[in-house]
Amino acid sequence: MINIVVVSHSAQLARGVEELARQMMRGDGCKLALAAGIDDAEQPIGTDALKVMAAIESVSDGTGILVLMDLGSALLSAETALELLAPELAAKVVLCSAPLVEGTLAAVVAANSGGGLEQVLAEAQGALQIKQVQLGEGKPAATALELPLTAGKSLSWKIQNPHGLHARPAARLAEVLAPFDAELVLENHGQCASPLSLNQLALLQIHQGDTIRLIANGPQADAALAAFKALAEQHFGETVTEQQQPSLHGMPVVESVSSGPIWQALSFWPQMNLRKVGAGDVLHEQQRLRIALQRTLSDLNKLAERTATLVGKAQAAIFGAYSILLDDPDLQQAAYTRIAQEHCSAEQAWQRELEQVAAGYRALDDEYLQAREQDVRDILRRTLSHLQQQPIPPLILRAPSILVMDELMPSDVVMLDRRMVLGICLSGGSALSHAAILAKAMGIPMVVGMHGCMSKTRSGQKARLDAARGVLQLSH
Repeated sequence: MINIVVVSHSAQLARGVEELARQMMRGDGCKLALAAGIDDAEQPIGTDALKVMAAIESVSDGTGILVLMDLGSALLSAETALELLAPELAAKVVLCSAPLVEGTLAAVVAANSGGGLEQVLAEAQGALQIKQVQLGEGKPAATALELPLTAGKSLSWKIQNPHGLHARPAARLAEVLAPFDAELVLENHGQCASPLSLNQLALLQIHQGDTIRLIANGPQADAALAAFKALAEQHFGETVTEQQQPSLHGMPVVESVSSGPIWQALSFWPQMNLRKVGAGDVLHEQQRLRIALQRTLSDLNKLAERTATLVGKAQAAIFGAYSILLDDPDLQQAAYTRIAQEHCSAEQAWQRELEQVAAGYRALDDEYLQAREQDVRDILRRTLSHLQQQPIPPLILRAPSILVMDELMPSDVVMLDRRMVLGICLSGGSALSHAAILAKAMGIPMVVGMHGCMSKTRSGQKARLDAARGVLQLSH
């Protein structure tokens, strides 16, 4: 990780730059240290080489350190600090000539996305170009807006953010796409840029109403497109509301809570048939998997159609994203290869590949993307059910009830009879899961993370669910 030091004559200015930079940083990203002002109450404006030295030492755990400065003596103080540092630490430090504010923001985004020292330095040094181009004082670099449109898979999205893809959502996009092993190009109005560069994204000047397109090539192209789609659906980390409409108010007649009997259900998972496969059975197992994947894809198309009818096309796109992941030829080929090399069954090969994908989502810093691991397991469960010829049983409630489970898959939610489900309580789950999003769209009150709800309730027991407060009140 590349860490960053800001050297300024003014402590107040440095704190302002830090405040802006922090808005671009998430999780355990790069470290940012300040060396600003001097310890003189009457004349606090100035720089101190010892302060610069201490700031560099405080972020010495990075693989490289980029130092940005404001005015003349700030450079002198930084150069003096380098001379005072231990040689092995000084060798990791680069002094940058970029403008303090623009350069720091660009450097933070590049560092937070895992860029190396050369990349972070280049981003900082190119930051001024954004303002120059927008003011008509310079021409964009060829690499910023004249990248060729490469052949590959692509996904388009119409920007709804009121201020377009400005610094914060652009930084979020760069951070989310950085981990994927894929060649990525973002296109807007025929101009292209790397979505991993805050500078290049800014030069695309993406406004509300623009339709952008992400083009992806490489081993993780499908995963990158799926992550892009998930982030776009969240408006790149911003809250986007529809135009405010007049509201009407009245007196509620009943409380907005649900009362009724508990109905407990167990999460279904197909029984696994663990067996070794002989060399002569490899082609048969590969064919079994190929057929199961085709049937799963057909299931997903039907789920998307049902969801579109129930709650709309926006929610139906959830299962469209499922299909993109399932139809990844690299993922499928990895499973076929595993069958041939490890002589394992189709079930084992597919489960191991999907579990790796799910683990990758769980390892991400973003909570919304972490919740996508359930989608992967939902796909896995459905494919295994076809391989094992064990159809997934629908959750059929015989009377209006509060459904209590450990976990509920998104594909189970859309198959529920809304008239029979008074509410849902899960011992696990995530409020950001697609199961939760679909339940909300269907108007079903839902509470997740209610630990002990299975062990402390019983079917038929009367209860009162206040989903707004996350409370399930039980009767004796």
